Amino acid sequence: MATGSKRADYEKWFKERLGPRDPVHEAALLAVADAYDEVLRSGRLSKQQLRTIVDGASNNRKLVWTGSTTLLKRLSEQFAEAAAAILEMSQHRQAHVRFNALCCLGKNTPADTVHAVIRAGLIDKSSRVRWKVADRAHSLQTVELVPEITAALKAEKHDKTRATIEFELRLLRDGFIVELGDDGQFDVTVSYPGGICGRTFSAKEMKSRGMEAVVAEMRRARV
Repeated sequence: MATGSKRADYEKWFKERLGPRDPVHEAALLAVADAYDEVLRSGRLSKQQLRTIVDGASNNRKLVWTGSTTLLKRLSEQFAEAAAAILEMSQHRQAHVRFNALCCLGKNTPADTVHAVIRAGLIDKSSRVRWKVADRAHSLQTVELVPEITAALKAEKHDKTRATIEFELRLLRDGFIVELGDDGQFDVTVSYPGGICGRTFSAKEMKSRGMEAVVAEMRRARV
């Protein structure tokens, strides 16, 4: 885990960010940072420290939860209690907490936790949570869950969420999307570690170079 002071990082960010200051919610995030910094110093995660960080990650104010979910994500890589707390968040009665639980998942969060939280989100009653599930499933490359995500897509009734699930599923399953535009050119979207990228190619380029070469080149440009 990182060894720098998160309190110092956040205090610097508060001073540099645009807009009016928000002392109440800044203080809430700093309390989370203090708990996290102490965990780094001691190498141990107490129940009170975890409670403080989970409370921050469960907050409905973006200023608080964005910073807190990042820290809980890092802790989940080392502490089973932190991973368990994320799973508990995914079962919370409030939708924004379940949404935030998805944001706590990282590439090094235990796979069983990642899979359990994503599975729960696929059948969540909130379309916002279901939308976020598709995004995280792709980002975390949970290819094992492609059949379940495919089933969720078939069952999805919310138009915007269905479109997002389909887009993210295609990238997760195939690694790229190719669409023919009205102008006869091909729009290519490619998934790579860290995100996605897109380019437009003429029909002549696509025919002469081939899809595999185009996708490989786009990925290399992002490495």
